[in-house]
Amino acid sequence: MAKFSLRRYDVQATVSVALSAAAFFFILAMAAMIVTKLNLEMKVISYGKEGLRMPAIYLSGLAAFTLGVAGFGFGMNSAGQRRNDKPRRSWIGFFLGAGAITLSLILLALFRMWGEEVIR
Repeated sequence: MAKFSLRRYDVQATVSVALSAAAFFFILAMAAMIVTKLNLEMKVISYGKEGLRMPAIYLSGLAAFTLGVAGFGFGMNSAGQRRNDKPRRSWIGFFLGAGAITLSLILLALFRMWGEEVIR
């Protein structure tokens, strides 16, 4: 079988960690875009009508959620397999994926509730 085949459970464990870690880069980008325009006193996240902040936040949230689900799934699939010689990577990818899913949904819900368009 090929060295990099997703049928192998040790490869799935490694891919799980990589996908889940990539999801956190998108979460950090989304959090940075939200925090820079966050006004806690008024509970508002402002964005411009012509700007790209709103689509960028939604796209980074979608990317983080998708990568988190993929990492979570690969980690869950390979975690308890007998032929997996890297079970620790499976569990790390599993929990990082679960955390990425949770954080992306929380940040998207925060932006959805507090986001307000600023007309200039």
